[in-house]
Amino acid sequence: MSTQGLWHDIRKNPIVLVIAVLLHVVLIALLSINLINNEVPQPAAQKKATIKAVIVDASEFDAEKEKKKRAELEKQQQKIAADKQRKLEEAKKRKQQEAKKRELAEQEKKKQQAKAQQREAEKKQAALEKRKAEEAKRVEEARRQAAIEKQRKEAEAKQQAELEKQRKEAEVKRQAELKRQAEAAKQKRLAEEAEARRKQEEADLKSRLEEEERREEEARQQAEYSRMLDSLRRQYVKLIEQKVERNWLRPPGLKSNVSCEVIVTQTIMGDVTSVSLRNCEADSTFQQSIERAVWKASPLPPAPNPDVYDREIHFTFRPS
Repeated sequence: MSTQGLWHDIRKNPIVLVIAVLLHVVLIALLSINLINNEVPQPAAQKKATIKAVIVDASEFDAEKEKKKRAELEKQQQKIAADKQRKLEEAKKRKQQEAKKRELAEQEKKKQQAKAQQREAEKKQAALEKRKAEEAKRVEEARRQAAIEKQRKEAEAKQQAELEKQRKEAEVKRQAELKRQAEAAKQKRLAEEAEARRKQEEADLKSRLEEEERREEEARQQAEYSRMLDSLRRQYVKLIEQKVERNWLRPPGLKSNVSCEVIVTQTIMGDVTSVSLRNCEADSTFQQSIERAVWKASPLPPAPNPDVYDREIHFTFRPS
C-alpha cells in the first residue's frame, strides 16, 4: 500500500490516526522509563552481578506497529468495502422490489381502472335504459294527465256555466233587494230628517223664548241696578255736597239765593286733585270760599258702591 493511499484511508478514518498517535506516545514513555532505570545506582551486593539487556530498535518496533496498523486499516477497509457492497446489493434489491411493486401496483391500477371504466359504462348504459323507460313512462303519464285535464276542464266549464247562471239570478234578486232596502232607507231617512227638523225647530223656538226671557230679565235687573246706582249716586253726591258745606265759611254780606256749579276731580281714595267752578251767580269772594271749602273737605266721602265712584263729581252749591 502506498503512502498516499494510507493517508487517504487515515483521512477517511481519523480514529486510526488517533490510535497510532497514542501507541507512539506510550512507546516513547516506556523507553524513557527504561533509560531512567538504567542510570539508577545499584547496591554494592549487586554490582558484581551480570545483567543481560536486550536493546530493542525503535525503528523496528515502529515498523511492526505500522505493519499491524496497515493490516488493521486493510481489514477495516475490507470490512467497509464489504459493508458498502452489501448495502449496494441491498439497495439494488430494494429498488428491484420497489420497481416490481410499482409495476404490480400499476398493473393493479390499470386493472382497477379497466373495471371502473367497465362499471361506468354499465352504469351509463343502465342509466340510459332507465331514462328511456322513465321517458316512456313520463310520455304515457303525460297522455293520461292530458286526458284527465281535458275531462276536468270540461267539468269545470260546465260547473262554471251553472255557477254563472246561479250568480246572475242571485245578482238580480240582490239588486231588487238592495233597491227595496234603499227605498225603505230613503223613506226612513226622510222621516228621521223631518222629525229632526221638527225637533230642531221646537228647540230653536224654545231657545229663542228662553233667550228673550233671559234678556228681559237681564234688562229688568239692569234697570233696577241702574235705578239703585242712580239713587246711590245722588246720595253720594249729596254727602260730598254736605261735607263741602260743613267746611264752608259764609263770606260777610253774601246775598241769599246764590249758587255755583262745582266740578271736583278726586282720586280713588277721595283726595281732591282739582276744583273748578262755572255758572256762578256771585262775586269772586263767594267763589273763593267754595274752592276753600272743597279743598278743606278732602278727602271726600267714599263711594257706597264701586260702580258709583266717579273721578269727576258735579254738583250745584247753594248755601242754606
